[in-house]
Amino acid sequence: MKFFVAFALLVAAASASILPPAVIASTNPEVQEILASIQSPSTDPATAAALEQLLLEVLGLAKPEPIHVGPAIVDEYEPIHVGPAIVPFPIPDGGAVTEVEAAPVMPGPSASAPLVQIILNINAAANVPGSPVVVETNPPAPTPVQVVEEAEVPEPVIVVDQPVVAEPVIVAPILPSPVVVLPDILN
Repeated sequence: MKFFVAFALLVAAASASILPPAVIASTNPEVQEILASIQSPSTDPATAAALEQLLLEVLGLAKPEPIHVGPAIVDEYEPIHVGPAIVPFPIPDGGAVTEVEAAPVMPGPSASAPLVQIILNINAAANVPGSPVVVETNPPAPTPVQVVEEAEVPEPVIVVDQPVVAEPVIVAPILPSPVVVLPDILN
């Protein structure tokens, strides 16, 4: 089923076509007004050229601005400051940073009145209505006892007077290679 849906989407995308601007222009009233004003004999030629440019923008046929991919040419070199920005206070040009005025302190509620009041409504056991669900408790059934006539005989433990010592393995030492100090140019 997934394959069928993917195949249907692929066929729909492959069979789709872009509507030509003439089809769009025939249904858009704004384009119709621009075309009528361009073809009008009383329209100034300079205005007609501006209207043609507007028509191309509306239809999406205007040429985009070229993108320059080469290196940026800078006339003057300005160093990049990496330290913190130091802002003189107060700002002479009346910027957004201003001194903060202290707000007057309003007296809060009195200390005797609590801010949060908790009400506990606990009913006695006699006042609690019965549960609508009755759960029957059955005692667990006893499991049968298995009686074993003969006990299992464990295997005897072998006691050795002297333990067997394995021979030590001698490994050849690996010497580290000396450190090579690079010149300052390569660091």
